Amino acid sequence: MPLYGVMAQAVRNGTVLDRINQQPIGRATLQNKQSARATLSNDEGRFQMAVSAGDTLLVSCVGFETLRFVVPAESPELLIQLSPKVTTLSEVVVKGWTEARFKEEFLKLAPPEKQKIEVGVPADLQGVMLGNVGRTGYDATNLAPKVTVGGPASFLYDKFSRQSKLNQKLREGQLADSRQKQYKARMDPVWIARITELNGERLDAFMKFCHPPESLVLEAKEYDLIVAIQDCLKEFLAQEKTDKG
Repeated sequence: MPLYGVMAQAVRNGTVLDRINQQPIGRATLQNKQSARATLSNDEGRFQMAVSAGDTLLVSCVGFETLRFVVPAESPELLIQLSPKVTTLSEVVVKGWTEARFKEEFLKLAPPEKQKIEVGVPADLQGVMLGNVGRTGYDATNLAPKVTVGGPASFLYDKFSRQSKLNQKLREGQLADSRQKQYKARMDPVWIARITELNGERLDAFMKFCHPPESLVLEAKEYDLIVAIQDCLKEFLAQEKTDKG
């Protein structure tokens, strides 16, 4: 008995339109939830995709609501209509002040009081020795407290400073390793094969050819990443055609 969704699968044409003005929508992403295949509509909203009756297509595009479209059993041409995404802004009340009113309100503000710290130093305190570390005491002219630090503290500072730098380098290395793993996960060959429909040696060649920027791969949404890979595919096919010619 043939498996449903595999033997009954066939390539069908379709169009993605704006539900409001019936204008074609280019660069819309269509993903078959059953087969995990994905494609993009062209500038005229047209696309081709292998589907089976009953498959669910997840259709999305920037500026439109994402739509779940169930493939009908009898319809050679798929017509998909997306609704524009409407963003509702909260009401904002703006009150205007004249320059005179602004100065008046500003002058009403009380400046914060400065915190005062009083340090009392006995008059007969000439300084207390701290062994090899240094000495604490006061300035004979204005009785301001002072501390002098000797060599051991400087040695400890240098030691901790070097350790801090080593820790910083370790954290930077761990972050770079983590980003590299995330990059490889998002550029998974199995996922790339579904988008490009390449396999075998051609897929290996494409993976070596296509290297989107790390920032794009790690931060972009799935739609934008698919667009980047599709653009890269066009360059790859053109290069492949040139090499054969």
